[in-house]
Amino acid sequence: MMQPDRRDIHVGRLIGVIPLNRLDRAKSRLAGALAPTERRALVLTLAERTLGALREADIFDQIALVSPDDAALAWAEAHGAIPLRQPATGARGGGLNVGLALARDWTVEQGAAGLLIALGDLPLLTADEVRRFVAMTRLHPRVVALAPDRAGEGTNLLLARPASLAPLAYGRGSYARHRRLAQRQGAPTIVFHAPGAAFDVDTPADLAELIARGLWPPAQPATTATPPCSAIQREPL
Repeated sequence: MMQPDRRDIHVGRLIGVIPLNRLDRAKSRLAGALAPTERRALVLTLAERTLGALREADIFDQIALVSPDDAALAWAEAHGAIPLRQPATGARGGGLNVGLALARDWTVEQGAAGLLIALGDLPLLTADEVRRFVAMTRLHPRVVALAPDRAGEGTNLLLARPASLAPLAYGRGSYARHRRLAQRQGAPTIVFHAPGAAFDVDTPADLAELIARGLWPPAQPATTATPPCSAIQREPL
């Protein structure tokens, strides 16, 4: 089976965005299995693998990471991603959606044709899966594409063209909400299933699978850059 290359899936300028929560609140459901420093290292290791898949896909004009965390933004800049600073909020789901709304507005300002959101904890995501996900949408000038998690509840990948069309309803049960919102806007909705796009790391069982696959602990735990980063600062609209 021939794999799509950049020419096959040309869809105009495309920006990729990865959201990260505050590192001191990362992966709280793994608190019984990992110490805070280990959870922090895990988050950055997973983010590095997700960022690597997007970069290797070679279809993005820019890749950004949005977070309220200074250390995460410094890490993003050190790893070649554009740091976007979001305002801190108390609600976890609300914070994620606020940050992604900022990233969506920034994507529109960049003049990009589309936006792809990838959650930062997809260690099995491959560049080929990213290319195939985008290729599924190439015939639609107006579209929302979704890749659910293995339970069919969360949304691990989301693509919107135009970027302003992106529905942002992350939190528990986001996959169903994103489908409903896209349909209300009259946008064709495409669903993508692939092993790497579906596997995220939230629970002890997910962590055990990650360990069984030899992907944790890392040989050299991820670290954050210490110098301050020149993050883009904006207030959400």
